[in-house]
Amino acid sequence: MLPIALVVAAMSLTVCAGDSYAKTKSHGPKGEVQATTYDYEIAMPVKLTPGVHTIAFTNAGTVDHEIVIFKTDRTDLHMPLAAAGGDIDEESPLLTKVADSGDPLKPGHHETFKTDDLAPGHYVAVCNLTGHYMKGMSLNIIVQ
Repeated sequence: MLPIALVVAAMSLTVCAGDSYAKTKSHGPKGEVQATTYDYEIAMPVKLTPGVHTIAFTNAGTVDHEIVIFKTDRTDLHMPLAAAGGDIDEESPLLTKVADSGDPLKPGHHETFKTDDLAPGHYVAVCNLTGHYMKGMSLNIIVQ
């Protein structure tokens, strides 16, 4: 009789633990577009539909990162640069900023931000913190 009681008790603990985990396993931000930065890479969908999007941004790197998205005819490797430092010239007439994650995001942190109403076309996502673009933190995105 004792062995059956132990099996039932063990099964109950497993079910309870499973239920508890299912309710708390998601600790990241909420958004229909998932974006993650690493050192030195941006991972997010390269095709989006037109409209406003909520971007769930996670910094999985070891240094601060940001995500800025521009509408542009330029490819991610040919963005206009500021006169000094090799960072992107965010004020260039060749770029229209459509989303900005804001202040640099600390490693291991999450946040959510929205895009403007995206029209069909070509966009580029970048991390424009000092030196990050030159280390490869850019990504072409198509909205269609």
